[in-house]
Amino acid sequence: MPANLPAEAQKALAKYQAARTIEAKIKALEEALSLIPAHKGTEKLRGRIRRRISELRRMAERKAVARPGRRDYFSVSKEGAAQIALIGSANSGKSSILKALTNAKPLVAPYQLTTTRPTPGMMPYEDVELQLVELPAILTEELEETSFTGRSIGFAKNSDLILIVIDSSKDPIAQFKKIIELFDEFGVTIKPRKCRVEVERKDSGGIRLIVFGKLKAGYREASDLLKSMGIRNAVVRIWGEADLNDLEDSILRELVYKKAIVVFNKIDAADRESLTILEKFLEDNRIPFVEISAENGLGIRMLKEIIFKMLGLIRIYTQKDGVKAEKPIVVERGCTVKEVARIIHRELAERMRYARVWGKSVKIQGQQVGPEHVLEDGDVIEIYT
Repeated sequence: MPANLPAEAQKALAKYQAARTIEAKIKALEEALSLIPAHKGTEKLRGRIRRRISELRRMAERKAVARPGRRDYFSVSKEGAAQIALIGSANSGKSSILKALTNAKPLVAPYQLTTTRPTPGMMPYEDVELQLVELPAILTEELEETSFTGRSIGFAKNSDLILIVIDSSKDPIAQFKKIIELFDEFGVTIKPRKCRVEVERKDSGGIRLIVFGKLKAGYREASDLLKSMGIRNAVVRIWGEADLNDLEDSILRELVYKKAIVVFNKIDAADRESLTILEKFLEDNRIPFVEISAENGLGIRMLKEIIFKMLGLIRIYTQKDGVKAEKPIVVERGCTVKEVARIIHRELAERMRYARVWGKSVKIQGQQVGPEHVLEDGDVIEIYT
């Protein structure tokens, strides 16, 4: 149930919703926190507000570090079909993994914080190239934050996939727990989300709820919650299965879900008891993981396969007059024939009549299909106008 907040606290949360600068948002939330009474009914809300204030302060710190006019060494142009961030604590083996997977030649050394700026490399997977970027360590070996923590997580937040590298030989549970805590402070979650909430604010019209799935609350409860959070006129769209806590969290915290793979490195020297406990937790929360030894090459092939699968990409080969193209067009799973035609050329998509397809998506090879036919990985298409 939404907390019965004092009118002054509701006004402060409304100021937060209307604020345009980080400083104004922090001030409004601090005011709201001081006005919300501390009891069991407000415990979760107060916790979310504190986490949001922490996120905003870190954003302000990162903004202050990025001085205008200076070259940004944390900027890496995206190349290939996707950008994948390697993140973890010092000496977890990120450089060794980058070296094992790509053509990059990072400095690999036994001392801490060897990497001081993002190091990219291209990973070939069959006939697709993917960009891996090793990021400076976000934690020391003692699990203390580094001077790179904020910028490295900020970079990972904008990547297509995150590889969380864990040193299996040194208390993997503590490493993972600290990394997830930092992610949470920066508004990042790697748990598959059960719902998505989109709030489109309006000037009038009250609250309108559009649910594509299931909302475990009545309209009045949801409407009261939104009003208490400073939202009085809006169209709120909800996908999946959500409750009032999910709604409150989405409005206040702006949590970003990122695809991630937990990579247990140095598996040949693993703390097996701790690793078993952690892997059970990951299985229960549907977070993929893989065991490897970058130094010995163990599990590297499997890691490549999991990376490609997690990205949700498929390869489509075009054909003309029976001649198949050597390089595929790489698209997201669920792509249609028309979308591939549009990638080739907008005019081709407009003029196409049908296509012939060879591969997994058709029952008969060379089958004639329409523009809305959904393709599968490895399909070959020939488009007719």
